[in-house]
Amino acid sequence: MIRIHSRNISVDTYEAGEDRLLLEGTLRDDRFYPSYFYSARKFVDAGVIHLIVVRFVVTLPSLLISEAEARMEAVPNEICQEVRDTVRKLDGLRIHRGFRGEVMRRMGGKTGCLHMTNLVLAMASAAVQGQWAYYSRKRGEAPVKSPKIDAGLLIDSCWLWREDGPYYRRILQLGKEGNEEDGGERD
Repeated sequence: MIRIHSRNISVDTYEAGEDRLLLEGTLRDDRFYPSYFYSARKFVDAGVIHLIVVRFVVTLPSLLISEAEARMEAVPNEICQEVRDTVRKLDGLRIHRGFRGEVMRRMGGKTGCLHMTNLVLAMASAAVQGQWAYYSRKRGEAPVKSPKIDAGLLIDSCWLWREDGPYYRRILQLGKEGNEEDGGERD
């Protein structure tokens, strides 16, 4: 087999203050041989075809995108740059059930960039994992923060979190216990 193309999507999550995360997602497409670009009607050398970076600031526990920005560092055609700022349409959007459809409505299809849209959807899943990491990480001698997770985000999202399964019931109970405690933190 001859490797001709590679796509890598990575998402890094940072704690960005009290109840805030910064997510930085990168989509990179590489071609390993000279290729013909049909849209530009020319051959190009091997190398990076797409390098798109999206950054979100997400407020917890609501998973509200409070800031969104993008850079298109490499695209096959300069016209692609015209839709770079469609990601700003996500400002004020919560990551919850229906997120995918809302992203498609705001920046999908002919109004945006398929590659950036795919990256945003991967970032949403990573934001949920980042929220778990934020609440569960050890901070010196301080108690672990109580997760204030929207259980509706988890329900039926996979086999583990099916509504009739034991783990979904556990997370509901954990949410009730966390809300009943003073200070909202767990030991």
